[in-house]
Amino acid sequence: MSLQEGMQMEYNTARELMQIPEYGRNIQKMIEYAKTIADREERNRAANSIIKVMGQVNPYLKNNEDLTHKLWDHMFIIADFDFDVDSPFPKPLREDFETGPDNIPYPENEIAYRHYGRIIEQMIKKVAAEENDEDRTNMGIAVANVMKRSYLNWNRDSVEDRVIKKDLQELSGGRIVVPVEVELEDSKDLIDPATRTTNNNNRQRKGRKRKKNNNNNNRRRNG
Repeated sequence: MSLQEGMQMEYNTARELMQIPEYGRNIQKMIEYAKTIADREERNRAANSIIKVMGQVNPYLKNNEDLTHKLWDHMFIIADFDFDVDSPFPKPLREDFETGPDNIPYPENEIAYRHYGRIIEQMIKKVAAEENDEDRTNMGIAVANVMKRSYLNWNRDSVEDRVIKKDLQELSGGRIVVPVEVELEDSKDLIDPATRTTNNNNRQRKGRKRKKNNNNNNRRRNG
């Protein structure tokens, strides 16, 4: 069975909380399937294929040894540290992540940014440390798209790009500035379908409730 075929299998993690939501359920499904492959060589090939896909999800992590190391760490975290493959880097230990990563300083209105999560916080910290201005801007655009997806999945159907760019600039201490003329990915291409369905259902319920209340008011006035 191929890796793509394995992705079609039903699996229990569809109902579980994702370890790193920014990568989406398809990555988690691929990892869960790869863990079931008995042949070690085939399992290693699957792991390397997954790393390439993860690099496409977060393109700023590619072509850099330190950041590629981060991809492998993320894969083991998503696998709940139970993935027997040959990694080019030392495998992370669960206890290394139990206390959580170091936080970057947040503005006083910290609570406004909690929906972005720690993984995005780590991304911003890494990109903000980039010395090359052009590379920092390009990586910043990729992070902004991840932030936009996280924002949309949190509690919104749409968000203006300027809001995401402003948040990124503030969270990076002014180090990351996405140019005004750069357009982020369209909201409909980023939002999690499950979140979109939930939000639509909530609006429909509210609409029905308002209609019912209006009908009751009309009956009272006419009575």
